[in-house]
Formats: sequence, structure tokens, C-alpha cells
Amino acid sequence: MRDTICAISTPPGIGGIAVIRVSGPDAVNIVAKILYPSVKAEKFKPNTLFHSFIKDPDKDEILDEAVISFMKAPHSYTGEDVVEISVHGGRLVPKLILELLIKQGARLAEPGEFTKRAFLNGKLDLIQARSVLDLIEARSRRGVRIALEKLRGKLSRRLEELRDKLLYLLKEIEARVEFEEDVPPLNETKLKEELIYVKNLIDKYVEEGERGALYFEGIEIAIVGKPNVGKSTLFNKLLRYERAIVTPYAGTTRDVISEEIIIEGVPVKLHDTAGIRETRELIESIGIERAKRVATSAHLVLFVIDASQEIDEDDINLWNLLEGERILVLNKIDLGIKVDLSKLKNADRFKTYLISCITGEGLEELETGIREDIHQNVEVGGEFALSQRERALLLEAGQEIASAIQGLGEIPLDLISFHVSMSLRKLNEIFGIENIPEEILNSIFKDFCIGK
Repeated sequence: MRDTICAISTPPGIGGIAVIRVSGPDAVNIVAKILYPSVKAEKFKPNTLFHSFIKDPDKDEILDEAVISFMKAPHSYTGEDVVEISVHGGRLVPKLILELLIKQGARLAEPGEFTKRAFLNGKLDLIQARSVLDLIEARSRRGVRIALEKLRGKLSRRLEELRDKLLYLLKEIEARVEFEEDVPPLNETKLKEELIYVKNLIDKYVEEGERGALYFEGIEIAIVGKPNVGKSTLFNKLLRYERAIVTPYAGTTRDVISEEIIIEGVPVKLHDTAGIRETRELIESIGIERAKRVATSAHLVLFVIDASQEIDEDDINLWNLLEGERILVLNKIDLGIKVDLSKLKNADRFKTYLISCITGEGLEELETGIREDIHQNVEVGGEFALSQRERALLLEAGQEIASAIQGLGEIPLDLISFHVSMSLRKLNEIFGIENIPEEILNSIFKDFCIGK
């Protein structure tokens, strides 16, 4: 990492200020070349701001005025010398300054490269590095808090305690493998209790991390039903604006329409689906197949029925297609109620709401029910969130411990040691302690923006 990188760290477009970040061993010298009046590198004082103008040395042209800040290694975000140039925001000027920096010897940063360098320089572990992306992408106050606590090391400390426990157990097992005659026999009953404790702790962290991840990954709610039962009208009511086209004609919605809303701090992707029925019309049939896929994969289904009509085969067939959590929504109660829910298998197991999208009756109660259902059945919560990579590695660590528990008394002790050491290795991968191939590191940071 002997090269110096640069990037615009603020969003593109019109704004009051744009910040250009430069990091690397030659950051000060490169920035000094484009300042006017000229400033020698030794004049840069750490942790201070100074005013200057940005000048194109080739054209002898002033581009903008700027405020310059300097953070000297290792006391910076990346652990390297970092210079930040604050200029007027806009579409063109920040890009022109970036081009100047590249001409003077800097390289355009790759996505997430500043945070990647912070990790490689020991400023962050890989768990904290990932939390930076969570903090940037957080869409609720709860998500911000979870990401910030992860960045401050809350999850790292918990997993460090787990690593210390595994290291201790591995040391005890290895001592019996290598120096069997010189140490007391292994208490397998106690070892099993310790391994079960570790396994239960891993399972707890996985479960809690999955629930916390929903604050970032969001949940899926699908509005399904046969044609013309009021799905699109309900979709618009929940969004509180007219997003889907509504007509009196069946089959108006031909494809899945999706929008995001925030419910109780949780990002929710709401899907309006095509009415599901038997049809020979090609475009509608494609929309119906997509609707079925969304309905079967969603965390929660709002199953809409026309309360003013009797249940028919289309209602029954669609109901039987579903397997997961759902809420029954009986719409059009302003037209009277004829529906008989006894025709739907196990319908009494699910919450039922009577509403009218036309008069608004029952909508507030339905929204309350959706919020309750999210927390009771989708299991949102948790004090921290696990990324998919962290989740997978933690699950693999748990599987190795399970194999060790199962093998106690049945397989040689050196194989028990192998399973425990493999579990420890998976935890080390979560932290980034193990030697991680460059392509894996790049895949971790690829979702970051260029300037972070």
C-alpha cells in the first residue's frame, strides 16, 4: 500500500460542500502541488484546518477556494497520512480537482478502499469495517444505533470472549494429545459441558444477529389475492399515495409493484401482486407466476378477500398455495359481508381484519396488526446485526463444535482438537485475523461507495 489514493467522499450533485479525500504516504506532497499560494509540505500541521485556493498548475488557473485538513498517520481513519479538501459542492468543480490530484500522482480509490486500508492498518477489525457500510445504509434510527454499536466494538467484544473460550479449550485438549503422560487425564464430562455452552452461545448470537439484520435487509410483505379484491387500493392506502393504478376491471395489475416503507424502524418492502386466477392471457399469466413466487417467499402475506362475495375456488387454491405467516384482510365491507372463512383451511389460526379501502374503516386496526405481526412472528430485534458472511462463518463454527460434542468418547482426541481448531479458525475469519485472499477482501468491500 505504498500508493496514494483519492476520491470524492460526498454524494455527487449540487450541494454546499464537497469533500475530496486523499490517503497514502504522498498525500501531503500531492495536495501541496495544487494549492495557491504555494504551501510547502512541512507547513501542514496535523489536526488543523487552513484556507487555500485550488490551482491547476498546468493552466495557471484558479478552480476554487478550499479548506484543507490534515491527519497524520497513524492518527487517521485509514491509519495513513490523510488530507481532506473541502470545496464548493457541484457537479464539475470536485471532479476537476480530483483530476488534478490524479495528474499529480494519486490514484482513484476503489470502492471501500479507504475502509479496507483502515482494516489492513489495524484501525478496524473486519466486523467493524462491515459496520461502516451498515451505518451508511441504515434506514432507521434503530438501524443507526445497531450499526454504531457494532462499529464501537460491541459484537467484536462478544466474539472475542468466545474466541478466548475456544483457545482455552483447545489448549486443554492439545495438552492431552501432545503430552498425555505429563498432564492429568481430560475430564470429558466437563469438556462436553464447556463445548455445549459454546455451541449454545453461538446459536444465540446467530439467532440474535439474524433478527438484527432485518433492520438493514428489511422484510418482505406481499399483498395477494384473486383479481379485483382491492389489493392495489390497499397498497396505495398503506403507502399513503397513489402508486398503483386502480380500475374496476379485473387483471389491471400485470406485474409485481414494489415500494419501501418504514414500520416501527424496520424497512419493509411492500409488494402489490397480480390477481391470481386461471388465465390463458400470456402477459397476465407471467405476472401471476411472479406473484406466486413473491407470495411464497415473503416474510408476511396480506391475503385479501372481497368480503361482499362468497369464497370461490380461486380464493381456496391461492390460500392452499401459501405456507408462511399471513393476515386475512376482508375488504369491501361497505358493500356488505357474505364471506364464510370456514372454507379456508385453518383460517382461524390467523388474524383477520375487516376493512373498507373506500371508507377507511378498519385500516388503522390493520396497520396496528401488521406492526404487531412484524415483531411477534418475523422476530425483528436483537442488539446487533450479522452480515451474510458473518452469519455463514458463525454457523460453520457452530457446526464444528457440534461435531466435537458428538464425537466425544467416540473418536480420537486429536480429531476433537481438529474440530475445535476449525471452529476457532472460522471465528478468526470473521475478525479478519486469518490470511484472507485478496478476492475475498475485495468482495467484502465492493458494496461500499468509492469515497468510503
